[in-house]
Amino acid sequence: MKKRTVLFINDSLSCGSGVFRSLCQILRSLSHEKFDVTLFIYPGDGDDAAHLAAAPEGVRVMIGQADVHPYRLPHIAALYGLSGLAKRLHLAGLSKTLNARTRSAVRRQKNKATAKKFFRDQSFDVLIANTVPNCSEIAHFIGAKKKYAVFHSSRAEFFPEATKAALERFDGMVAVSEGVGRVLKEAYPAYANKVQTITNYVDGDEIRKKASAYEVPPHDGLPALCTCGRLSREKGFDLAVEAAKLLKDKGYDFIWYFVGEGPEREKLTEMIREKSLENMLLLIGYQQNPYPYIGACDIYVQPSYEEAQPLSVMEAQALGRAIVSTRTVGGRTILKDGACGILTPMTAEGLAQGIEALLKDPDARAAFARRFTIADEARNKEEFTAAWDRLLSE
Repeated sequence: MKKRTVLFINDSLSCGSGVFRSLCQILRSLSHEKFDVTLFIYPGDGDDAAHLAAAPEGVRVMIGQADVHPYRLPHIAALYGLSGLAKRLHLAGLSKTLNARTRSAVRRQKNKATAKKFFRDQSFDVLIANTVPNCSEIAHFIGAKKKYAVFHSSRAEFFPEATKAALERFDGMVAVSEGVGRVLKEAYPAYANKVQTITNYVDGDEIRKKASAYEVPPHDGLPALCTCGRLSREKGFDLAVEAAKLLKDKGYDFIWYFVGEGPEREKLTEMIREKSLENMLLLIGYQQNPYPYIGACDIYVQPSYEEAQPLSVMEAQALGRAIVSTRTVGGRTILKDGACGILTPMTAEGLAQGIEALLKDPDARAAFARRFTIADEARNKEEFTAAWDRLLSE
């Protein structure tokens, strides 16, 4: 039987990001006897070696973009010149419009040149653009019998034009959770029939093995909390700092590990210092293997403002942790509206109350930790593998 050729395109996110980890889980689930798989990382971002090391065996990996100089092209040079002239004439509205058109033209030219450089005269059976808009835009210039885009956000308004374009041009959109699927169908009812859900999956056996790879520093018998993620606004680490201060003021003592790196580090460091929380909130930084910290905690906390299907919460479940999460789309979905963990409002007060409830009640912590079972894990894996196999075989 001839193998079906499949191209996955992922943008240059950190190889430790949830989006890339979820993609690797898809790649690991595919049958090499049925599919000839290529992964294209576009554009390369200096993390190339890490991407190559993280990609599963049997997957062909390509990285990079074409060396183009779009501003030399007459139509782009003209747009750029006109936008500068409009700015000098204090025509702010026209200048803004022309700038947007210039950026769009530059992006289109880079995508077109890159597709031509790496995939000239090639066509695949299936193409999967793993993010919108970056991957879905270059996918427009690559030949494939069927094209799908994966949507990882629970807020369709993030990329309204790009998402609509993907739904119009592609054969379908894959939502990473039931909640994301509902958001897309409600936002774009005319294309609801193109939206399908394939829920993210995490490999519990692999995570449990990695969780024992090293020991975290001892926390002297204090309750341990953990939050993993990019130190960026949407992840809600500021809420976590505020909640920690409220708990400290009520007399609670604990250690809280913040595992991750990102643009909010300086701000968070200052917040922690101002609130005298240096001995309680520990900025661990990026860890290629964060699972020993998750496995060592008593409570895993997800304080995000927005989550589609947070892998770190699913990973905490696989490690048998009790979980507190804000009421994001992903948090509600994974914790089954509170049946498998505590959901809180997106406020410091709400988050602190949820954590306090588990700090005071070890029996509740143990009960929540038992809600997710090995049977659940096996069923999720089977459904995930079958769904991707069907999609790529159609």
